[in-house]
Amino acid sequence: MRTWHLLTGEYPPLSGGVGDYTRMLAGELARRGHSVHVWCPSVASNAAQGPIHLHALPDRFRARSREVLQSAWDALPGIVLLQYVPNALGAGGMNLRFCRWLRAAAGHHDVRVMFHEPYFYFSWSPTGNLRAVAQRLMAAELLHAGRTIYFSTDTWRRYLKAPTPPIVLPVPSTIPRSCDSEAAARRRTHVAINGEPEVVGHFGTYGDHIARELESVVPLLLGARSSAQFVFIGRGSDRFAAAMRARHGTLSARIHDTGVLSSMDVAAAIRACDVMVQPYPDGITTRRTSAMASLTNGVATISTAGALTEAVWSETGAVALARDGRAITEKVVALLESASERAALAAAGRRVYDERFAIEKSVDALLGS
Repeated sequence: MRTWHLLTGEYPPLSGGVGDYTRMLAGELARRGHSVHVWCPSVASNAAQGPIHLHALPDRFRARSREVLQSAWDALPGIVLLQYVPNALGAGGMNLRFCRWLRAAAGHHDVRVMFHEPYFYFSWSPTGNLRAVAQRLMAAELLHAGRTIYFSTDTWRRYLKAPTPPIVLPVPSTIPRSCDSEAAARRRTHVAINGEPEVVGHFGTYGDHIARELESVVPLLLGARSSAQFVFIGRGSDRFAAAMRARHGTLSARIHDTGVLSSMDVAAAIRACDVMVQPYPDGITTRRTSAMASLTNGVATISTAGALTEAVWSETGAVALARDGRAITEKVVALLESASERAALAAAGRRVYDERFAIEKSVDALLGS
């Protein structure tokens, strides 16, 4: 068994998707008997959560953090795995010094890098463009720092030229698989109007880009299917649903939300849906944990085919793909009208998740590389 040092910019309870992923990864490594140390600026203090050791970094990957890490790795050698999101390293998303230091450290340690995101895109903003240049330099350093490079999506091959072939580690669902049919049934009763409803849902955090996709899809869908109810699930759903009800008064009684829920309640809310709609402006990829939550919970899922979408989605049929809001609406209506097609799509999604996307598959790949 090995010692793993996981570096991350966030970790629960103060975290987002990368933090939740790191916790899952740490848990699975520990379950298999490995010694796991998580290094993160956002943990309150050094502590242990069972077999997982948490270490607080003092200054978000700057000089003092580098000193702490160097001492720890010298005292307890092992595999160093950076969960890389450029903005999470501090210094305004331009911590080139840390990336150069990590590349130098790779001469003495087994350094590996998991690229969750590559870099900031160029735009009209001079400050943004400075960040875009800095992050390209950061990525170049890290691509040569890691003995092994991992990508969260095969699409990053277009943007990052690794000196050795990278290994793709899809990001699994950070929402568990629910086996509580009664909890799902109770969720359905919340939107029951005039008998048994048809329930369509979306799970996410309702950021600006995906919110714009939903603002297009939901009115089209509810207008096309008078028997359908739409449920927004997750953090920010109450605010977003209220805005949608205000803009679409005639549809307001059929727009629902859950607000913030525990992860198990999110799973039950997803299972309460007949179809999940997960649109993304750049297309579904294997780093979209919100879509993974639908797949692992066995609910038929429709998503967007976009510029970043990998071939795995069309090859496996894990989700139904559409190009725009009107096409999504047509596919949702077709699925609502056919229980057999819904069941087949749900089963395909769950099977592909288990075969390719589950955390156990990621750890198998890590340990085999």
